[in-house]
Parts: sequence; C-alpha cells; structure tokens
Amino acid sequence: MNRSLPKTICIYAEQRGNALQEILGSHNDDDAFAAFLGDWRAIANQRIAQAVDRISQVDGVTGLILAGSHGIGNPWPLSDIDLLPVYRDSFQEEAIANVEHIRVALLDEWSTQGWRTGLDIGRLRFTAGELRRAFRSGDPEPVVMLTDERWYHSIDKGFGGRAVFDPEGLAGQVAHWFTRHRFDPAVVAERLDRSASSAIESLQDVHARLAAGRRDVAFGQLLKAVQWHQIHLMESWGERDSSLGRFGTRFELTATRHGKESLVARLNALSGLDEASVRERLDRAPRWVIERRDRSWASRQHIGEKVTALQNDRDVLRVSTIYELRTLTGPPSYPSWLGIPDSDDDLLRRVHLLTDLIPIRNQR
Repeated sequence: MNRSLPKTICIYAEQRGNALQEILGSHNDDDAFAAFLGDWRAIANQRIAQAVDRISQVDGVTGLILAGSHGIGNPWPLSDIDLLPVYRDSFQEEAIANVEHIRVALLDEWSTQGWRTGLDIGRLRFTAGELRRAFRSGDPEPVVMLTDERWYHSIDKGFGGRAVFDPEGLAGQVAHWFTRHRFDPAVVAERLDRSASSAIESLQDVHARLAAGRRDVAFGQLLKAVQWHQIHLMESWGERDSSLGRFGTRFELTATRHGKESLVARLNALSGLDEASVRERLDRAPRWVIERRDRSWASRQHIGEKVTALQNDRDVLRVSTIYELRTLTGPPSYPSWLGIPDSDDDLLRRVHLLTDLIPIRNQR
C-alpha cells in the first residue's frame, strides 16, 4: 500500500530533526521501502562505494576504514555505514568540514531512495602523523592507547573492519591492529572495568536528576545503566555487538545461552520492556515509532533472522526512547509511550533493584 505521512507527522519530524532521522531514516512510503529492501545489499554496497569515492577525493583525507557491521561483514538492511578516517595533519580541520558537507549531501540524496542509510564519520578520527608515531616501533601497547577515547571506542567499532582507501598503508595497519587486539586480556579487563563503572555512575546520577525535578533525564540514566550492565556482561562472556538497533535481542540470545533467562526478564521489566508494557507503550506511540517498528520487522524477516515480533518491538522501543528522551525539556508531563515511571519512588525502586543485580566488586 502506497501512503504518505500525515502533515502532523511531517511537522513532528521537522521538530525532531536529525535525532528522528537517526531512528527512522526518512519518510519513504511502503512501496519505496519494499523496493529498497528487495535489493538492499547491492544498494548498500553502492552507497559504500559512493561515500568512499567522494570522501577520498577530499584534500587532506589519506585513509578510510570501513567499520561497524558493514566492515565486519554482518550488516542488515537498516545498518549504518561507519567510516573511520585518517587525515593529513596540516589539512585536518578543513578536511573535516568538507567531509561533513559530503556526508550531509549523501544523506539527502539517499533519503529519496526508499531508505536513508546512516553515514557515521565524525569524532573517531586519526591523523597520519599520530599513526606513524604509534606504529614506529611495531604494535603499540593496547592499554596505553586506550587511554585515548578515540582508540578505546575505535578498537571496538573497527573490529573486523578493513581499509577501503589507503594510499599510505596507514588505514590498513591500524585496522589490523584493532582486530588483533580487541580481545586481548588487557583490553577486555579495561572494558569490563569501564562498563561496570559507567553503570554505577549512571545509577548514582539518577538521584541528582530527580532532585533537579527531571524524572525524564533520571529515567534515561537508568536506561543507560541497564545498557552498560548488558555491555559488561557481553564482554565477560567474550562477546560484542555493534548493532545498536538489535542489541537488546542479541543480548537476550547470548544471555540465554549462558543460562541467564531470568536476568533478561528482570532487566526488561526495569526498563519498561516487559511484554505488557511493550504492548501498552506501542498502543500510545507516535506514527514514526510504528513505522520504524514495521521497517525493522520487515528487514529482519527479509534476511531470515530468527527473531520474534516481541523482540523486534523491544529493540525499536529501546532505541526510539533513548533518542526521544534527548528532546524533552522537562515537566509537567511526558509522552506516555516512553514508559517513564509515574513517580520518583517507582524510579528509585528500579534503581535499587538494578543495583542489587550488579556484582558488589564492581560497585565503587
């Protein structure tokens, strides 16, 4: 069925701006999306080639690493394209501005083609000079490099990635380093420590946010704490996952393999994602959330992913809620579909329950 979004939805989208586009992609009708889905792999490969071709021509760009799910070779139709750039030292600032201009132009172009694939190329970047210095004496020590946030996040995002533009050989060198060292014991220990600390810090911040009268922000911090705890557990099981849109289900399946089904249920309940809450929230959700739910479900069915409709609903609500919470400006009322607890006491009860789930040795 070919349909366009009502005017009120278009206005809503304009108000949400880039945050909404990150979730929905763009407003294409069902027929246009179906056409995209039928040939999504070829379209994705063409868009990757298009992005690499245009960005590599920017004066000052001397390397590009294809990272994320496309880099490692397990994308799905709604996957973003993640690129880690290497810049010449003296051209970096100008090149960054030109790359951003190209990124926006590509997104605008793709928005009319059934689905707007996200293009992530931003804060995780390197210069040729720093890479030469880092690899001057062979492989740098991972723990030393991870003190820099760019290296800390890039070693995960770039795991399994590959150089797609590399005239100086630096992009390939660092891409191989990411993959070789992502699961070094010292790297895993560092990521376990950080994820545990981040979960506790998020929980502690809930109290300050409530004191400031911002239950919406406090709830967002609780959701962050849940996600950090899930990331911590995945790391402890020797796993990782780069698909934000499907992370909840990936965590559930991994936890189930480790005999933690009851933990999954408890974390879902704390996040307002138990089955009853999911149904109630989706009944109240705006059209753009329902559209994303439908696009996600169609995509997962198309590639034969073994996932239930409920798991898909949870994934979409989880991500949509995170982005929507960023747009709120405070009381007196909040959209009911977000699942924000009705009282401070209810939110604090959830904080205490989650705190009990986190091992004492990780609480500081």
